[in-house]
Amino acid sequence: GYLDPEYYMTQQLTYKSDVYSFGVVMLELVTAKPPIQRGRYVVREVKAAIDKTKEFYGLEEILDPTIRGETSLVSLQKFVGLALQCTEELASKRPSMNEVVKEIEAILQNEQFNERRSASASTNLGIPVQGIHQPYDEQISGKGFSSDEFKYSGAYAFTSHVEPK
Repeated sequence: GYLDPEYYMTQQLTYKSDVYSFGVVMLELVTAKPPIQRGRYVVREVKAAIDKTKEFYGLEEILDPTIRGETSLVSLQKFVGLALQCTEELASKRPSMNEVVKEIEAILQNEQFNERRSASASTNLGIPVQGIHQPYDEQISGKGFSSDEFKYSGAYAFTSHVEPK
């Protein structure tokens, strides 16, 4: 379910293989379905159902009902579009993981902006970002690696459009 289709032909895992697997996870989040269920593959199911001219991209039947009313339509469309880019058959057509992270951050920023616009001050949880525990900031000791390799700086400046390198 998570394996890059090119892996079957080359027996080589690449960074783009990870992007493919992450795209499958993204589709799992949107549909609340495992990658393979009763012989049905979530990537094929979404690709077959998608219709960009319809509300919810035509995914109403397979969309997780708990997120249907909880996210903006624009954010959902961008997230699904990104997941589909990640699950392209050819690795060369997939974004880099860096591009994926930046796009998800932009989607989240847009979602937070929309929430701030529509929410009143009384519904704001008021939790500062610095007060939220980030599990990736914990020190991990072990032979052969440094925990700094997993440290996320959070220094990305949001833009409305992600420019590939």
